[in-house]
This record gives sequence, C-alpha cells and structure tokens, in this order.
Amino acid sequence: MNDYPKVSIIFPNYNGGNEPLECLESIRKLNYPKDKIEVIVIDNNSTDGSDLKIKEKFKEVHLVKNKKNLGFAKAINQGIKRARGDYIFVGNDDLVFEQNSLKNLVDFSLKNPRVGILGGKIFFKGPPHRICSCGYVMNKWTGDVHIAGNPEKIKEPDWLQGCALLVSKKVFKKIGLLDPNFSHLFDDYDLCFRAKKTGFKVVYLPSAIFWHGESLTADKNKPQKYFHWYKGKLRFLLKNLTPLNIISVILIQVFLITPYRALILRDGRFSPFLKGFFWNFKNLPKTLKARNN
Repeated sequence: MNDYPKVSIIFPNYNGGNEPLECLESIRKLNYPKDKIEVIVIDNNSTDGSDLKIKEKFKEVHLVKNKKNLGFAKAINQGIKRARGDYIFVGNDDLVFEQNSLKNLVDFSLKNPRVGILGGKIFFKGPPHRICSCGYVMNKWTGDVHIAGNPEKIKEPDWLQGCALLVSKKVFKKIGLLDPNFSHLFDDYDLCFRAKKTGFKVVYLPSAIFWHGESLTADKNKPQKYFHWYKGKLRFLLKNLTPLNIISVILIQVFLITPYRALILRDGRFSPFLKGFFWNFKNLPKTLKARNN
C-alpha cells in the first residue's frame, strides 16, 4: 500500500459538537496508509468548543479557523487551496467512514483514469440506518429530483451527494473550485455537471460505505432547509441548463407543483419557494455571468 496516492480529506465544522470528533476517529481507523492521508478541517467560527476539542484530540489535523461562517463551498475551497493530495475527499463534519471506504474509492479510480468524481453508498447515521444516498437523478424538463435506483450497482448518476466525494485534483485544475454562490445545496450537482461537460466520469461505487448524520439535523428548520433547496435548484437550472429546460421546469414548478403543495399538501414549501425564486431574480446578473464563463 506504499504506492497509494496522497488523499486530502477536507470538511468544514460549525458548532458540530461531537460529530466531527466521531468523523475524525473513523478517519484514523481507515484501511489506508496513514502517511498518505492529510486531514484539513475548516472551522467556520464555532462557538461550542468543538474546534478546541479537535485541536486537543487530533494533533495530526490541520485546523483552519475562520472569523465568520463562510458556508460549505467557500470553506471547502479554502481547504482545496491548501491541500497537497493527488485526490481531494470532500466531506461533512457528521460523516463516518467505513474502514475500507477510502481504499475502495481510490482503487477504483486508479483502475479507471477517466473517472473524475467518485461517491459511495451513504446510510443515515440515525435509526433505522436506511440508505440516504446512492446518487441522484434530475428530470431536466420537470425538475423532479429522486435518488438513483439500483443501490448495489456501479453506475453513473447525474450527481453524487457532496457529503462524501472523492475528486481527482486534476478535476479542480480543469474546471475550477466549488461555486461559492451556492449555499450548501446543489453545489455538488454543479460540480458534477461541470466535470461531465469536460469529459470526466462521475461514478457511484456501492462498495464504498459511509454513514451521514443528515437524519439528525435535516428537520430542525424546515423553512430554511426548503429555501436553500429552491435557491440552489433554481440557480443550478439558470446557470447550467438550456433555455428550453429552464422555461419548462419553472413553468411546471410555478403553475403546477408549487400550487399543489401549497393548496393540497400544505407542506410549508410555498413561502420558501417564493423566497428562493426572488433571490434568484435579484441575483440573475451574477448567475448569467457564471453561465457564460
């Protein structure tokens, strides 16, 4: 295993409590050469003492302290700029690695040089430990997003969840870093989309297993969660898809899906959708500039 490439594992932390400690402990147990792993934690101005615990218990970690919360994409980009690895593993502070997860991803990548981004099978950390993600697919006419089928099969979905991505450094050199104008949703789809456009493959590998704490936190603030979802989704459409796709999705969303959710389901998404819609309208010039780059 001495010939394995160096991997830089990067994740942000913001008041993560014991979650980042559990993540770092699982990294220590990885079946991968210890001298080929670099861990970079970007702390987004935590106030719960989690950054101090990381510094105390994990001396091998490169801890970067920010004076304010920069969000996910900007923090990850900070780490990428410091990283010395041939591969960048983009993670979350509440992720737990299965012992062979990183090795399985790197092994597959080394045998398949056209693959630029790899992800694995992600389970919810909390009970009942069901599958959280095995890749995602979006219908580019309706905007419908769903988890890709066949979780036991190697496949090429539209995108992979950004809490556990192995990215070859050559991808970032070719297409640039994460788009910092996404808050913390759809930045992963944007990255995968741009990578595919330049000829890289995006592959889901079921033998790489992770556990994610999303089920523990996702429902704490549903209006905010839905706002970020629609804000990111609409920006992704405006930045990347064809004009026909954009018109189709927005018309279906505005005149069918959103009224149905508001009047029939009453699931609390109407106001966040409007908020996300107007955010994108306000920031349209910036999005169009990014589209043309």
